[in-house]
Amino acid sequence: MLKKLALVVGATGDIGRVIAKALSKAGYNLLLCGNKGQFDASIEAQMQLRFNVKDAQQVKNALSQIKQKVDLVVCCAGVADEEKLLMDQADEVISNLVETNLLGTIYVNKYALPLIKKGGSLVNIASFLGVQGCSCEAVYSAAKAGVINLTKSLAKEFAAFRVRVNCISPGYIQTKMNDEFTEQEKQNLIDNTPAGRLGTCEDVAKAVLFLADNDFITGENIVVDGGLII
Repeated sequence: MLKKLALVVGATGDIGRVIAKALSKAGYNLLLCGNKGQFDASIEAQMQLRFNVKDAQQVKNALSQIKQKVDLVVCCAGVADEEKLLMDQADEVISNLVETNLLGTIYVNKYALPLIKKGGSLVNIASFLGVQGCSCEAVYSAAKAGVINLTKSLAKEFAAFRVRVNCISPGYIQTKMNDEFTEQEKQNLIDNTPAGRLGTCEDVAKAVLFLADNDFITGENIVVDGGLII
């Protein structure tokens, strides 16, 4: 039986790396994409590609090198920045947040969706802040809300091609991106989370595998936040 093939964009990040490991363990062959950071040497991949998702031409050129159909695409490239009031946010920071988190996801979706075989699926990684918004995270929240609605729209567009498009919105996950929180701030988050802990990259990876395996779910956004925004 031929192994399924998965394309993971953002595989050099904390969440992307763990998703790639989980997919490999589940029996997928892998195509890994990243920009900054190192690919995990312990993860076997058929191809490793580097590009900046903000640059549409780079995305197009890189993904055009893939000559085979894939079963699954996971787009988890993204950036965050320090919490600030919108009026205090530098314009270049605003541009980077929107261009990476929203436009970057749009470009990846545009050029990756045609690679997906019938019966396959795409999973975008958004954020729980895209569901409810957050003070001092206005731009990031807006960009991730765009990813959620992009996902819903593309689920309708690609239904005719038998390709499912879903989204995962992680809560506070233990990654380098959240290292800026003090121990007291982390404890406050834990105290306000019904599950009683912060999330892990493995929690997100499990949701990806669930969506990849369930062929009757499309256009959905699964919030993986331990109940924080119930």
